[in-house]
Amino acid sequence: MPHFSREEKVRPISQVRIRNHVPYQFFLNGQSHKIIRIMDYWRDVSEWWRGEPELWFWRVLTDRQGVYELVCHPQSNQWWVYHVYD
Repeated sequence: MPHFSREEKVRPISQVRIRNHVPYQFFLNGQSHKIIRIMDYWRDVSEWWRGEPELWFWRVLTDRQGVYELVCHPQSNQWWVYHVYD
């Protein structure tokens, strides 16, 4: 797992469904969250000179009216919730 420097707890996502390289649904704590809008997307290379991996970030709006920041480690296809906006 990549090292996250945030004090906030980063939560693993059990399953993410992808279409055309874009997430459209994820499952968190047994609940389905359908993504209805991609609000932002970026890649972060962080401290690449120390061998830290590239991470992909997605800020999404879900059908539950939640805004989530998801992060993906593309080499391992692991996903986490990085931030939840109230």
